[in-house]
Amino acid sequence: MALSTTVRVKAIMSKGMVSLEKGLSIRSAVKTMVHKDVGSVVITAHGKPVGMVTERDILKSLAFRKAVRSDTPVEVIMSAPLITVNSNSTIGDAAELMAKNKIRRLLVKENGRYVGIVTQRDLQKAMTDTFKSLLLL
Repeated sequence: MALSTTVRVKAIMSKGMVSLEKGLSIRSAVKTMVHKDVGSVVITAHGKPVGMVTERDILKSLAFRKAVRSDTPVEVIMSAPLITVNSNSTIGDAAELMAKNKIRRLLVKENGRYVGIVTQRDLQKAMTDTFKSLLLL
């Protein structure tokens, strides 16, 4: 059986997520990402996830949008709606969803609750680790 059809997202995801409340500034997002050593923050409204801001979103917005400054609210540049994947989905399903939507991160849901995040890098690492272990057999 292929790796992409047997390994579940919950086995490789990062549990929890770094979030920032809607209305806070892009500067706040940058500080949070640096402090927490992450490449993205989930934007929430009243504690519920509504979007995501990545390092790339910030760089593109500050470089190319004249009206965007570091004190601009994060929701101006956030990606929405959120694309999610179920924790029991296969990593193949997650990879397909990322490719289809041209994104690198998915929020993970379990029983209707957000439980983590899975990134393109997580998928690559899982596939590389498995491939290496197969070579050693």
